[in-house]
Amino acid sequence: MGGPARLLALLAVAAATSVAAASDRFVPADPEFVVANVRQAMPDEELRGLLAGWHSHPDDESVSVALAGAFITRARTLREPRYFGRAEAVLAPLAVRPGAGATARRLYAQALQYRHAFAAAEVLLDTILRETPRDSEARLLRASIRLVRGDFPGARGDCAQLAAGGGEAAGIGFTCLAEALAGSGQLDRARTLLDNAPGARNSANSSARAYLLATRAELRERNRDLSGAIADYGAALTLNPNDDSIRAALADALAARGDVRPALQLLDIEKPSVALLVRSAALARGAGRDELGARAAAWLDLEAARGDAVHYREAAMLALVMGNPTVALQAARRNFEIQRELPDVRVLARAAAATGDIAALKSLRQWLDDTGFRDSVTISILDAAARS
Repeated sequence: MGGPARLLALLAVAAATSVAAASDRFVPADPEFVVANVRQAMPDEELRGLLAGWHSHPDDESVSVALAGAFITRARTLREPRYFGRAEAVLAPLAVRPGAGATARRLYAQALQYRHAFAAAEVLLDTILRETPRDSEARLLRASIRLVRGDFPGARGDCAQLAAGGGEAAGIGFTCLAEALAGSGQLDRARTLLDNAPGARNSANSSARAYLLATRAELRERNRDLSGAIADYGAALTLNPNDDSIRAALADALAARGDVRPALQLLDIEKPSVALLVRSAALARGAGRDELGARAAAWLDLEAARGDAVHYREAAMLALVMGNPTVALQAARRNFEIQRELPDVRVLARAAAATGDIAALKSLRQWLDDTGFRDSVTISILDAAARS
């Protein structure tokens, strides 16, 4: 999740609790039809069937929505990001035409979000929400994008509306609201809200509970409570083991506490994302670091060659690992123009400190002052750089 926000993992919840009766929604005629399976990817034969249907009827929106939804599910479940691109290609001709259904546009916004086209995705979601303000799936996705971009006031408005809406989405909305408050520096208020959030803590949905725990873990991490953060991240990952953003955050916290071997074990999974590869390289030594760093670099080079949105956060982290602070700062600055989550803030601080770039250090401190964002690690980096 590049690191999309953890909130994106809950879009399936919103889909089940929002405008389920919307006329544009794909409703299979066969009651045994499997739209998606959260435990395993859609079998290849079913996917081939959807592809065949789409090739026969490429202008049929319901057919395109079913195929794009299957692609996105496969991308997330099997860590195969190319399927986001396939979903985008299927939906692009339909989602932008007059009269396009909300479902097609929401899925298209998810695909845009994945490749970091946040502004375009948000414009699309703005349109949906003007038409249907109670579309909680669209609101949840827009809140996630705003949190990633550091638009904490905008996210707070969306999260508050979700919290006021009732049902499963309300519990998610309270966690989302706590994340937005924390972004504006209201850490104590955010923690209180999490401790008293209705719904999410006892929700039957494991992703909703994982989101709450991961958000609380980040608040603890920002206050240097690493043991508490590790406990919460670990519980969240148990509930949602496919969430790479939680896995990466837990590995970072373990490494910060000095638990390098457990962190490396956590990162050693089948089909690791570039975010996990970079972290593995940072913790490895000798030839192992070189091999992992080369794999991560090849991944980033392939993104650039294909014209995809490069994972600038990971590019900056990798450059620091490989001893190229100037390159790291360039990537970290480009990344910060796009996304401003905790790892983005920290990697920019580290790159600016490593180069001694006074302008970059002052700019980041000004952003912290303007937003109220507080992170003890970032402050320590900036203070140490100021003294050097």
